[in-house]
Amino acid sequence: MEPQLTPAPLTEDRAAAGHGPYWDVEAGPPLSGELRMSGFKHLMVPCMAAACLSEEPWELRDAPDLTDRQALAGMLRALGARVDIDGAGERVRIDAATLSGHQVPAGWSAQVHGGAYLLPVLLARHGRVESGAHGGCRIGGGHRGGRPMEHIARVLERFGATCVTDGGAFTATAPRGLRGAVIDLADFSTPDPHSGLPTGPHYSGATKTALLAAATARGRTVLRHPYPKPDAQELARVLARAGVAVDVTPDTIEIQGTDGPVGGATVALPSDLLEVVTFVTASVLLGQELTLRLTRPEVVREGLAPELFHLRRIGVPLDWDGELLRVRAPVRPLAAERVVAASHLVYSDAQPLFALLLLAASAPSTLVETVWSGRFGYVDGLRSMGARMSVHGQELRIAPGALRPAPGPLRGNDLRAAAALLLAALAVGTPHRLYGVEHLARGYAGLPGKLRSLGARITAGTAPAPDAHGPTGSQDKEEMHDA
Repeated sequence: MEPQLTPAPLTEDRAAAGHGPYWDVEAGPPLSGELRMSGFKHLMVPCMAAACLSEEPWELRDAPDLTDRQALAGMLRALGARVDIDGAGERVRIDAATLSGHQVPAGWSAQVHGGAYLLPVLLARHGRVESGAHGGCRIGGGHRGGRPMEHIARVLERFGATCVTDGGAFTATAPRGLRGAVIDLADFSTPDPHSGLPTGPHYSGATKTALLAAATARGRTVLRHPYPKPDAQELARVLARAGVAVDVTPDTIEIQGTDGPVGGATVALPSDLLEVVTFVTASVLLGQELTLRLTRPEVVREGLAPELFHLRRIGVPLDWDGELLRVRAPVRPLAAERVVAASHLVYSDAQPLFALLLLAASAPSTLVETVWSGRFGYVDGLRSMGARMSVHGQELRIAPGALRPAPGPLRGNDLRAAAALLLAALAVGTPHRLYGVEHLARGYAGLPGKLRSLGARITAGTAPAPDAHGPTGSQDKEEMHDA
């Protein structure tokens, strides 16, 4: 078996020495015109947590091999649950009947944000939960750049818990169990200045936390103005399949808590919506027609309705045929567009990809970010490649123009910034070195193999990061391939 090209999290000694994993990337002739998309990460993560509400087995199908899956599996095993993973079949089976711990393992939780969804389920199960900081992309403004936790505490307090957040630490107790509540989730959002609808960085997490807490609470919970995207709406439907009485309408989710364990469930994850947008973008940038094979395409199509609206308007031809989505070459230059990333509109994770597409438009375009503050970490890298972009508060103004080779290494400081810079480097066609590739393992399963089918040549290694002090030293470099 050939080694996997999946960047591991940085160890402390390497990070202290200024070392970082990198990929050397270069475009080449395509090898295949069809790719199967992996399962939806943003639904997999809360479902792995929800399995802890049951004493019967849960099975997740099409569960992608991401850092989050590995970390959550490690956390659940440390807490006493049994987790069996069929790597080839992308199936995860969780039996939490023996789960006994209430302390989220800090070594695992520091790597990903997904461990935060264990907080409501461990609290519901044991009446107490303790945790350190939770990792992930450093875009949340939390303690020392980590992801914030205060909104999770505020949600759980609505269910009768007593919560303490101290720096990166989190403690909650509910010795008499959780009780149903009426919660307006708009309280955990900010109004989109363009529409007045709820948006913001805490909205999704607050909704999922409330759903998990309500499932086994005593009495009825009413969630008004819940986060509208599939990762939350589908989570509610998964809980219903596990025996929880759930009624989902566009503006409200009502849950009659079980006041005890939920039943077992088999969850077929839809294809990852952001991976779909990523490879639509790759197809256009590389000028290669591409067919994406999807799971549960109806969820993908509904969940990406805002993205598909803008792709049609800018002139990206897409053909839907059952489980297949075909991306054809645009017949004319792409049109300029104004794209707003908001909780009810385009995913914030998708806006860096739209920025790449709009560089190829026939006139200036604008991106507006209303979810995360200043999520334009890819802009400097694209500017080094000749992109004419200017940031004005939460707006990114884009002047069309071709990219050119970067004068030095590129660095992605979060998952989607790394993805955008990776696609930009491939589109230019000349060799580039990209740092920050460890972020990609949190959002894309088997990414090198999929890119290789599009002709990418990728060499992985570890070297002193470009901004490290001192001599460059030796480089560990190895040609890697998917198994």
